[in-house]
Amino acid sequence: MKKAVVKALVLDKVSNTPVVLLGIENTKKILPIWIGACEASVMAIAIERVPFERPLTHDLMIRIIDELSLKIERFVIHSIKDNVFYAKIVLRDLTVSEQEASEGVNPFIEIDARPSDCIILSLKTGAPLYVANEIIATEAITLEEIGESEEEFKKFVEDLDISEFKKLLNEHPEKFEDSSNEPDEPNDE
Repeated sequence: MKKAVVKALVLDKVSNTPVVLLGIENTKKILPIWIGACEASVMAIAIERVPFERPLTHDLMIRIIDELSLKIERFVIHSIKDNVFYAKIVLRDLTVSEQEASEGVNPFIEIDARPSDCIILSLKTGAPLYVANEIIATEAITLEEIGESEEEFKKFVEDLDISEFKKLLNEHPEKFEDSSNEPDEPNDE
């Protein structure tokens, strides 16, 4: 697994569908994930940190998790089937003592979730988001032409045509093969 962060929220001009671009930490890889318009709206609000008087759904989820003595440990985008990404939320039950954990009581709870919900919750809580190595190897795109600075990335995103990603990936998959030898994030489960 490798850690990922939201780099941009863009619109696929061909399908008129929002796409979140996840940057894979310590690489030049970008993982595009197509999401729904409603999810994109909430994600944009989370990215911009727009305050609301009343809690939105994800804020309510965070409050419930806190009130139930749980802690969000991480989010994991772990698989893809039929072009649908699957993810999970990993929670820690704070009522399980160290003694109970040492006696075999599992303090972790895993909940199936949509990647868009995991990304939004990660933006709101700061809990880390990870992507499985298999997904990075098959779905992420290596972007050598992007510079190191945020300004260069913003320029790249402004000029982005997501359909060109798909076309290049289909026509020249060898250009996007993983040449990274970065170590994986430790799995502490």
